[in-house]
Amino acid sequence: MPLTAAQQAAFDLLVAEPGRVTWASPPSPGGWVASTRGGEGVGAEPASMRFVKSREFRDCLLHWVDLFTRAAAARSVVMRTWQEPDGPWAAEIIGGGGGGEPRRSRPWVNFAAAWNARSFAAGGHVIGPGAEAACLVRLTFADGTTLEDTADDNVVLFFASPGVSLPASVEILDTRGDKLAEYAEFADLG
Repeated sequence: MPLTAAQQAAFDLLVAEPGRVTWASPPSPGGWVASTRGGEGVGAEPASMRFVKSREFRDCLLHWVDLFTRAAAARSVVMRTWQEPDGPWAAEIIGGGGGGEPRRSRPWVNFAAAWNARSFAAGGHVIGPGAEAACLVRLTFADGTTLEDTADDNVVLFFASPGVSLPASVEILDTRGDKLAEYAEFADLG
């Protein structure tokens, strides 16, 4: 199946070689490390890339992409694409990771997110016991902004412009609207 112009912009960025790590956090108690790289790609193996979910918003599209790097590492990446005023599509990596999901005792969204005063973009995989029953994820931010997405393939994507006030309450709901989980997210980032 041919890629859309937006997906092609994401594809081109993902197959580009990765840049240098420009910042890395100390390891968390669970051993996780956050890092940022220069504006380059992730060195994706082109034949391995699968667009799991794409969602259109007023200002952009968000994409969840599963891939293997040329170094044979499995990765999931949240991408944002948008059309420039003069016509071509641009892409940026919001975040992602590899090496397995953290363990949780209940449904939980393993978010990758980026935000500033102009926008909030996030995506995640719903994981944990009972996650397969997730139908809808709702984010309610400190400023009252509410965002929702269906958990297609257990993946959710969110975008808000202008940005939002952190933290957020996360609700994970099943097909009947019953809460599978509710918790605070982004509390240490506000």
